[in-house]
Amino acid sequence: MLFFFIFITFSIHAQVSISGRIVNTTGTDPVSKASVYLNNSTIGTASGENGEYILNGILPGVYEIVVSHIGFELLVFKVEVKLTDLKLTFRLDPKVKQMRDILILNSNLRSKWMKVLRENFLGLTIAADRTKILNEDEIFFENVPDRNVIKAFSELPLIIENKELGYRVYFELREFYFDALEGKTLFYGFSRYEEIGKPDTEPARKYLRNREKIYRGSTLHFYHSLLADKLAEEGYTTFITRQQDTLQAKKSNKPVDSVGTARQQTDAPQLAFAATRKEIFYSDSSDNAKHYLNWTGTLRVRYKSDPYFKAALEKKVFVSGNLPKGFQSGILMLEAPAYLDPNGILINPLAVQYSGFWSYEKLANMLPINYRPQ
Repeated sequence: MLFFFIFITFSIHAQVSISGRIVNTTGTDPVSKASVYLNNSTIGTASGENGEYILNGILPGVYEIVVSHIGFELLVFKVEVKLTDLKLTFRLDPKVKQMRDILILNSNLRSKWMKVLRENFLGLTIAADRTKILNEDEIFFENVPDRNVIKAFSELPLIIENKELGYRVYFELREFYFDALEGKTLFYGFSRYEEIGKPDTEPARKYLRNREKIYRGSTLHFYHSLLADKLAEEGYTTFITRQQDTLQAKKSNKPVDSVGTARQQTDAPQLAFAATRKEIFYSDSSDNAKHYLNWTGTLRVRYKSDPYFKAALEKKVFVSGNLPKGFQSGILMLEAPAYLDPNGILINPLAVQYSGFWSYEKLANMLPINYRPQ
């Protein structure tokens, strides 16, 4: 099978460790019981009495190390891991109380806003239905002038239990943003995953099966397939859509605006072009482990199979009637290029914007970055 090949490809890389100490801002006193983890992964630990920590089982790639403690400011450090162990000491600054304009809501309005937050933060899928924020009282809503906008944050990590995938997620919610008028959602934060339940039990085996189901057709699956040059074998086809007048503007040297469309002709029809891997995916000539994505227009990605939660999602958000098998998603390049690390993770995730089916891939459907299919 294909993923046996991919799994072997990843496993032959040496796994390394990151270790060191957590100290206060002066560097004299150790900080114990600080949470130290690789963002969006299951790799994490707590610092000991002497502030010492060690993170094991790390594959080469680019990661964010997050250090969190209730009495100190959150620290985020981006690091590139290669084939040697790293030793890093982190100094934490005392936490400074941030003045944010918090709204005091009555129970009915808060309940209404929490429903909006859950749907746009956790999602609308089967996994979202089986996912719960255990400490919702830690979520605060901000006062904003626009009545169509909801903004929220948390001072302490949210504890999120996902009973579909078998993860307990600790999420540092820095900002949640929802614009009802534009239908736009953005949330930003840092997360640490923990396994739920005991290994080698039937619940644990069910979690593994569900994770693989949710992996197939996900953005993580797509990027893994792209790295392995196995898009067609894994069921993906790609093509690019561009505004027709954009192409004509290039030929006639007409002025083109900031979104690549000839001015005063924004309603022109789109043209679709087949896109091969070599037209969207590039490797650094000086370092084959560094990759980047780049294209003009919107990359359309088709997947041949139905994800297991598609039928349930149709009942909530899709139009009625028989839909084609599989799905289509779009990736718009907002800030070219988008850099892809050897683990299939976008180093600058805000460089792209998803549309179509992948726009429903919220937190409840996300897998940790170190997940690999069995």
